[in-house]
Amino acid sequence: MGKEQPKRCLQRWRDPFERFGVDGVLTERRGKGSTGRPSSKPQSVEDQLRKAESRIKFLEAENDFLKKLEELERRALKKK
Repeated sequence: MGKEQPKRCLQRWRDPFERFGVDGVLTERRGKGSTGRPSSKPQSVEDQLRKAESRIKFLEAENDFLKKLEELERRALKKK
């Protein structure tokens, strides 16, 4: 493991703690579920609404696509 590994591990905890406090250590900011670094400025209500509406449109389109794909698969299985 080496002598430096524990120091590097502790440093990876210290950096977020020094920048963000306890929340910096408790909040996961990596991986698929991550939304990236927290925004330094709060979003306006209009921006939040616009973002939510675009997300809803995307999810509705995704659902429609999956329904069509499922129907095509069902038809393909019937033909066999």
